[in-house]
Amino acid sequence: MNACGVPPHPNRVLPPEPPAAKSPIVREAAVIDVGSNSVRLVAYRLDGRSVTPFLNEKVMAGLGRNLATTGKLSPTGIEVALKALSRFAMLIDGLGLKDVYAVATAAVRDAKDGAKFAERVRNETGIKLRVIEGAEEARLSALGVLAGAPEATGVVGDLGGSSLELVEVGPNGPGRGETWPLGPLSMMTGEPFDAERVARVADAALTKSAVLRDAAPGSAFHAVGGAWRALGRIDIALRRHPIGVLHHHQMTRAEVLRVAEFVHKQSRKSLERFEEAAAKRADSLPYASVVLERVMALGAFDRVILSSYGLREGLLVQNTARELRPLHPLVAGAESFAGGVPRTRAFGAALEKWLAPAFEALPAVFDRERDRVLRAAAARLADIGAALHPEQRGELIYDLVLMAPFSGVSHAERAFLAASVHHRYTRAAPDKKEAYARLLSEDQRRAAAALGAALRLGADLSGRAEPVLGAFDLLLSDGRLTLRADRAHGRLITEQAMKRLDALASVLGVVAGVSQPD
Repeated sequence: MNACGVPPHPNRVLPPEPPAAKSPIVREAAVIDVGSNSVRLVAYRLDGRSVTPFLNEKVMAGLGRNLATTGKLSPTGIEVALKALSRFAMLIDGLGLKDVYAVATAAVRDAKDGAKFAERVRNETGIKLRVIEGAEEARLSALGVLAGAPEATGVVGDLGGSSLELVEVGPNGPGRGETWPLGPLSMMTGEPFDAERVARVADAALTKSAVLRDAAPGSAFHAVGGAWRALGRIDIALRRHPIGVLHHHQMTRAEVLRVAEFVHKQSRKSLERFEEAAAKRADSLPYASVVLERVMALGAFDRVILSSYGLREGLLVQNTARELRPLHPLVAGAESFAGGVPRTRAFGAALEKWLAPAFEALPAVFDRERDRVLRAAAARLADIGAALHPEQRGELIYDLVLMAPFSGVSHAERAFLAASVHHRYTRAAPDKKEAYARLLSEDQRRAAAALGAALRLGADLSGRAEPVLGAFDLLLSDGRLTLRADRAHGRLITEQAMKRLDALASVLGVVAGVSQPD
């Protein structure tokens, strides 16, 4: 097994000629993650900056279950893990995966028999585990969070079965990192759960944390780890949040306290009835909720942002060509989601560029930079409903985009992007969609309608042909929306195109006009 990077690839806005150069770098890679609680194999398709898992297997081996009291790995957990790893090795071979990164974290790192276990893994499965130190684990988790949310600032916390990694993140990437023995398995003493005792243990460690001490009051805490994601699922259910996607789900301090109190009051059977994911972690959830509660208090954070990206994605980013890292993952994900046809990719990029002059003249609805990213993503998705039934594709596309496996996007932005592509196919607003109604302001809904109408204009005017689109300009100035054509292409402005131009002008509340040389 090896850990290969990919060849360099230029950071482009428009794909260059010749057409053969338009295909992005596409590869497949796998990560084996041997943790204190679970053993996991995730296989990914990497399309430029887009990272999409296509195989995700997890076995709850519990390697670190007895570590706090015995100093050794769980004998039962060892056998379960070895069986799972043998299967993983066969799957990797069967799928023909060459780029494989196999790592082990806190339990194997700290156990007296950790090295012996790693040797057994190599001898019995052929997998060579790399046991990573706490500081590297923290850094990789932060890299993963940044891969899924490039604008992330604050502190990343990755709660595993045995340890908690904390690391600063900001515009310059990961900063200082720390590791603390605060995973649920490290605090289970065999006695019944006691929230006050767990809080005292957490405080005794975390009051020494320089990362928490120096965190800016009111900043964000980016939470990584299965137990914390399970808490997020409970929060989504309790609040009846309209989007069930965990990535970038946010909770305020008050909502964290509410979830923690709920978990503390539930029996194991109650948790099992309440939420399937919570049932799998029923023993560890109370501990995880207390640790999150104490982190929030000691770091003076005002919100938690869940990340589905962490150590595994950090490993991939670390081994990705540097030229690809600056590309925004939402735009790359939208381009990949729309398909691999070079003509489609080229048109999406051209449409983004074509829309910019008019839309830069409008007020920002999220902020200026986020509006640009969302516009770029919407342009890549402008043709994904082409093969669907005309009477239903608006609604179908809304749901598809809302729940798509995108990163680098908040839940409100998901609703905006879904509404924009919905309006690409229909003028009627998706009023019955709960996320649209609850997460977007009136200005954001109007902006989504305008963007969708502009996508429709660009697509219908040009026949989705990049060279034809380039013969026109769309300008907005002094209350007038102008479609400007060059001398050779003025005849392409059909009655249908004028209808689309008028529809966009109506949404914007301006007058439409056409300009072309005499």
